[in-house]
Parts: sequence; structure tokens; C-alpha cells
Amino acid sequence: MIFFLMNVALAMAADPEKIEVKPSVDLWLAGAQTSAFTANAAGVKGGQGAHVDGRHLVGFSVQNEAIGLNAGVGLTQNQLWGDPWSIAESIDERQRSDASSHLVQLRRLSVKAQLPVAQIETGLVTSHWGLGMLANDGAHDPYFGLPEFGDRVIRARITTKPTKNGPWFLSGAVDRVLQDDQTIDPRRQWTQQGILSLLWRDDDDSWGVYGVSRRQDELDVGRMTRVGVLDAFVDMTAPVSENSHIRLAAEAAGVSGKTNRSTSYGSPERLLIRSGGATGLTMFHSGGLGFGSAFGYASGDGDPTDNQMNDFTFDRNFDVGMILFDEVTGGIEAATYLDLTNPEYAGSPPSGVEASVTEGSFRRASYLQPRIQLEPLSWIEIRGGMVFAWSTAPFNQPFYTVRNGGVPVNQLKQETDGYSLGTEIDWSVRITPFGESLREKIGHAVSVSMQGGHAQLSENLGGENVQRYILMMRVH
Repeated sequence: MIFFLMNVALAMAADPEKIEVKPSVDLWLAGAQTSAFTANAAGVKGGQGAHVDGRHLVGFSVQNEAIGLNAGVGLTQNQLWGDPWSIAESIDERQRSDASSHLVQLRRLSVKAQLPVAQIETGLVTSHWGLGMLANDGAHDPYFGLPEFGDRVIRARITTKPTKNGPWFLSGAVDRVLQDDQTIDPRRQWTQQGILSLLWRDDDDSWGVYGVSRRQDELDVGRMTRVGVLDAFVDMTAPVSENSHIRLAAEAAGVSGKTNRSTSYGSPERLLIRSGGATGLTMFHSGGLGFGSAFGYASGDGDPTDNQMNDFTFDRNFDVGMILFDEVTGGIEAATYLDLTNPEYAGSPPSGVEASVTEGSFRRASYLQPRIQLEPLSWIEIRGGMVFAWSTAPFNQPFYTVRNGGVPVNQLKQETDGYSLGTEIDWSVRITPFGESLREKIGHAVSVSMQGGHAQLSENLGGENVQRYILMMRVH
């Protein structure tokens, strides 16, 4: 990397007048509160009292026509002030039980070169593909909730255009994964993947196909995962009239492979992975009005004792409301981890138990999310939405279900019935003072937003009401 950086500096110094420097800033501070809910039968409570979190991403790019350098760093400040999470001793990556947690990460440090027939890039980059269902950089604005996390990889990539001025891009890449849904600690997990993608892009329209071959080894326990992934997406905008348009977008993926990171009673040696998921979005915009719906499906495992793992998990940065998955199922998973690792219940925890804590990812479920968006003034945006969610397999808390002889029960040891997870109503109001005029002057927009949500959990999740509120200031 040092060799490449020296060559970048020399190449740019040869023609300083053509150098273009672009800073990037995405800073937010948020005060939030989530009402309590019961996360396990021992009475551990999920939810969190009033608290303040923050994330600050800063970086820059320096480039000319032939070569460029991208760099960026992130500071995540969990629990700047307020009540910590009551689910202690979990492996929650946001460290919500620690009132002084903070994390500094190098997010980008890469060199890019434009050759006559191809573009090459090497170094540390964030990873994003399509609608962000599987690869998500955590930098896109969610419809509700907070932008968090972000997939990071050390990547060597080459991209070429089959036709010189055409909209097609063919890319091949090799990654060493540092952080994503399945790789949390690169000191304990060695993950490599090869990627081949074909992308068509013209202005705001795009579609593509993305294939991945992934190898992950758990270094401390000698276990492994080998999977292949095929993902395709389309994102198109079509004019309807002079002042209106419709956006149609969808992404679907399938995963196949094997793992012994987690096993089952019926197959203690390894599990076959067979899972799939899809998401879509339709939005109609006319003037200051927009309405439509999003939907998604993630396959679920109906038999946790056989030799297959069918649960499909979306990237944790993918937005599905702000309560049912982000807070409730994420909290239940963290409390389940406490049960599974409690020495009073078992001499040693099951293999791969850490993978059960997904930070509130959408998984083994389906959802429908009607949305509406209003912009009465250029500097005010109002959003509303609902989430209807169902499990795609009988809902169960793994620890209590095993102790119940395999009959599915929830986190309260209550037998589950049907597939309903609950409903959620969300809203947000965002104010961007001075709008684009401020962006033109300082290069960034400043916004203040208030979000609120109310979830009615089904009896399968305990039947409680859960509320969440967020007040956020953002510069980006």
C-alpha cells in the first residue's frame, strides 16, 4: 500500500492543475428512547431509556484523470449520555450496556487507477451492492431509523467496459472481509471472497448480477463456512408525466453451501445451507407527494434439528421499520445468547452461538411496508409508514424450544401459534434549514429530524406495545 501511495503522489505532482479534491462528511448525533419489553422468561428487559449516540464519518478523495486516492475514518460513539441497555454481558456490537463505549475505524484507504482498457482499485473500501440487501455500506439514508455499521473489506478490483462508451461494467474482485454481518472480529475470523459482477447503469437507472464465492474460518474453534451467493437487482425510474415519475426496484438472492460453525442435533458434523430472500420497492412521486410500498421475504428454517439451515438474513443496515426488527427481535436474540451461554444451564454453549446475535437484522420473515412522503415546502419532508410482518417459519426461541422437546415456544416460554410477528406504525419529520443554498455555500446540508414509532407485538412475541423515538441532527 505504501508503494501505491508513493506512486499516486508522484503521478499527481506531475500535473497539479488537474487534481480534484473532494471532502466527504457524514456526522450525526441522536437522542433516542425505546420502551421496555420482555426479552426472556427470566425477566430480562429489552428496550432502552433516554440516551444519546453518535457517528462521525469524514474523508476525502484526491484524483486526476488517471489516478486517485480515497481515505476515510469513522468514529462511533455509543452511549454519550443516558441509560445503558439492561441486557448485560451480551455481544451486542453497539455495546449498549457500556455507557462509555466508542470505536474508531479506518473505513477507506484505497488507490484507484484508470487504465486505457480497465479501472483497477486496491485497498480498504466499504462494500455496497444493489438495494443493500446483502452488501451494505451503512452510509445510505434509511427510510426510518439510524444509519449504522457498514461492510468493510480489503479489496483488489478490476472493472472493464465491454464497449467503450456503453453502459455495461464487468468487474472481478478478491476481498479480505473485515466487517459484515457474519464477520465481526477479523482477529478471530478469517474471511475471503471472490466476486464477479455485471452492471448496467445509465443515469439513475441500473441493474446487475453479482456472484460471490465465500470462505470463512473461525480461527479459535477450527470451524468453517463455505457458501456461494447469487444476487440480482434492478432499480429503474420511469416518467409518468411532466411532474411525476414512478420508481420500481427489486433485489433477490440465493445462498448455497455448508457450515459447521453451527450444527444441529440431527446433523452434528455439518449443516447444508439453502436459503433465499428478496425485496422490492414501488414509489410514485408527483410534485411534493410520494406514495408506494416496500416488501421483503427471507426464508425460514422450519426444522432446526435436520441437516439444513434455511434461515436467510438481510444485512443489518437494511431498513425495515425501526422497532420490530431493530429493537425487539434484536433484543430477544441478545437475551437468548445470555441463556445459551449461561453456565447454570449447560457446561459449554452450542457451537456458533455468537452468530445468533444479528443486531436486529431482518431474517426468517416477510414484511409489507406501505409508505407515504410529503414535501409541503422545499425544506420540510414528512414520512409515514406501516410494517406488517410475519415469520416464514414457526417462531421460536431456540433455548426454550429445545428444553420444551422441540415444540416451538417464544422468549416467554409460551407456545406460538401461526406466523404473525406484529404491526408497526412509523413517522418522521425532517427539516433542512436553507436547503440547497446552504449546501452550495459550505458543501454540506444540515438537517434535524424527529422520528417516532409504535409497534403492537403479536402474541408470538409476547403481545406487548413498544414505542421508540429519535431526535437526530445530521450534517452530510
